[in-house]
Amino acid sequence: MQHSIPSPDRPTAIAQALIRLRPHWPLFAVLGLFAAAACVVPTFAPIATTDDWAYTRSVQILVDEGELRIFPVVAATAVAQVLWAAPFYAVFDHGFGINVFGAVRLSTVVATALGGWGVYGLCRALGVGRGGSALGAAAYVFNPLTFALSFSFMTDAHFAAMLIGSALGYAKGLTADPTATGARWTLFGSALAAAAFLARQQGALIPLAVAGYLVLSGRARPNRTGVVALVQVAAIPAAVTVGYYLWLRYGNDVPAVQEEFFNEARAAGWSGTWALVRRIGFVAVVYAGAFALPIAATALPRVWRLARGTPHLGWVLFCVLEAVLLVGLTVEIVADRWMPYVGQFVGRGGIGPPDVLGSRPILLGTGVRQAITWACVTGAVVLGLALCRRVRPDAVRGSVGGADLARSRAVLLGAVAVWQLIGVLPPSFHYQDRGGSLDRYLLPLAPFCVCLLLWALRDAKPVRPLGWLVIAGFAAFSIAGTRDYLVYMRSVWSIAREANALGVPNERLDAGSGWDGYHLYELGMDRGLGRARTAYGPWWVYFYAKATDSAYVVSATPRDGYVFVFERAYDSWLETEPTRLFLLRWAGVPPLTQIETAPPTGSPPSEPLPPPPGTTPEPVADRGWCSLYRGRAWDRCGLLPTPAAAP
Repeated sequence: MQHSIPSPDRPTAIAQALIRLRPHWPLFAVLGLFAAAACVVPTFAPIATTDDWAYTRSVQILVDEGELRIFPVVAATAVAQVLWAAPFYAVFDHGFGINVFGAVRLSTVVATALGGWGVYGLCRALGVGRGGSALGAAAYVFNPLTFALSFSFMTDAHFAAMLIGSALGYAKGLTADPTATGARWTLFGSALAAAAFLARQQGALIPLAVAGYLVLSGRARPNRTGVVALVQVAAIPAAVTVGYYLWLRYGNDVPAVQEEFFNEARAAGWSGTWALVRRIGFVAVVYAGAFALPIAATALPRVWRLARGTPHLGWVLFCVLEAVLLVGLTVEIVADRWMPYVGQFVGRGGIGPPDVLGSRPILLGTGVRQAITWACVTGAVVLGLALCRRVRPDAVRGSVGGADLARSRAVLLGAVAVWQLIGVLPPSFHYQDRGGSLDRYLLPLAPFCVCLLLWALRDAKPVRPLGWLVIAGFAAFSIAGTRDYLVYMRSVWSIAREANALGVPNERLDAGSGWDGYHLYELGMDRGLGRARTAYGPWWVYFYAKATDSAYVVSATPRDGYVFVFERAYDSWLETEPTRLFLLRWAGVPPLTQIETAPPTGSPPSEPLPPPPGTTPEPVADRGWCSLYRGRAWDRCGLLPTPAAAP
């Protein structure tokens, strides 16, 4: 009797997946460090920051009431972000009792991690090795701007993740010979481009950039193959765009802010538009250097290699880049302006938008900002030199296979990046007189700067440990700064809740943009308030919180016209001086019983008689308490106007 020898067991599906993923361990190490950083940062802090309260409320309304609602003050499309975060809210808030703010913030962290994975995939598609691709993923997720936005619920991080995935799908689908696999990748990129549009309007520029690439490369000819390629690229985004605007017109109404952006662009005229183009062009170049800085550092020991073999056209483009840098730097230095030029989420006060009265003390002094500026300029020069070295007049029409495959993909990514830069312009008209733009609008450039520089440096023998050293510095600042900001905001909201418990209603309280918007915006809409009750207050009381009269305010600094109620200290890793927040009361408002305490030193202003009903209180003279902070870190905050200040 013969017995057959049993064949060894075949690996299970999970084992096969692990075998395939094992060579990519550098990527998972980076993502593991990013996950560990999310454990250090108070990811589940029950707070909203700047504008993200509006998206948070949309998620709550969708899950709790079954209605998709985008508020009139929301400028972005925001639909994809709300749909993405809804399961997180349903599971973590309803299932595990985590607050809604932490649940939606976790959705952003996951989206950024997927974006880092996508950067790794883009680098691999460009022919970069696994180690270099992991370096690119780390440079993206630990960049201070990316990291800061990852721990908010703003649209930018979600949009960037969808943009990266879309670019990867298009790059892998359109630069290979037409196959079923290539078509699937193209449709994957097309679907994510549609999702990106549903996060921010500039997602519509992704298929436009890809279609332009197809035309210039000769792939979109007037034949069946060319038409099929264009349909695969644009059909899904076009259908989604039409559907969105039909829903907006008949189901949600056009948000007033979206209409206002078009009005501001028309009001700027050609001269204003040209001035904004010049400003954003220079700022984008410097920020591109910041995004690419870890990769640029790897090329510095052998930077002379980048000057070899650069074609004539490449040198012409490099000279244009240097002219933009030289002229822009001259203007900024004369005006004593340094990086961050368009800071919102990364500014002089560190990480986090300054949307609470008094903000925080200046963290980055002039000397530090000068050093940051020159480092970013160095990164921009290396990025420009490396890319210009790769320029070839026939690069776009080169072969889509073989040795030119990576170059074709790089050209496609470059086209997408250029169109995303154009997409920075429309929302920037609103900030034309206030720096020109916001840093978060430039985030879509970050993955392309990283990936294209890694591709351009493949044969330059980069010194990778230098890049990891820069990333370590980025990560340390990003983690500590983001942690400090969320702790600061948690303290702001804690004081506001304490004020509520002591009898201060939200209609008499200003606790910053996030608190006011979340608690008061819908109240103002329900009451039909056409004007704000606060005279000469910060921007958010006119935009989000018309219902408050700001009788009580949470502030990081003493304020003329207000008297001290109580203070609370908060912890900061990066600040060297004591950090405190105050609850202040307008001097003409009767005090609440049993909660007023004397300030730690000095004397509060004496209280005048309450003003007549319906009038704006007159200023109260500074009797010494506010002057105690003159010349200290508090005086460097750049105070916003008080309710009694001149407009």
